[in-house]
Amino acid sequence: MMHNGFTHGSNWFCGPGVFFPGPLGWIISLLFWALVIYLAYRLIRAMVAGRSGPDSRALETLRQRYARGEINEDEFKRMQSELSQEVKA
Repeated sequence: MMHNGFTHGSNWFCGPGVFFPGPLGWIISLLFWALVIYLAYRLIRAMVAGRSGPDSRALETLRQRYARGEINEDEFKRMQSELSQEVKA
């Protein structure tokens, strides 16, 4: 008997649907892997964003205060240099 690769006895990508048998198996499998890739992307992005830490948030707050006029240019430069010294230490 000849097998065309779509029967349960073949090694063609573990059978149709990979994880789930039937005609919707490929769609379910693709959705599963898309979800895994998306979650991995979000995890890596969160880890990279976490590295910027409080220093970048403090600098952003300082820029916002300067833009609103709460501090003048001299205060901005002084605080900015203090923040950059903390980052180096």
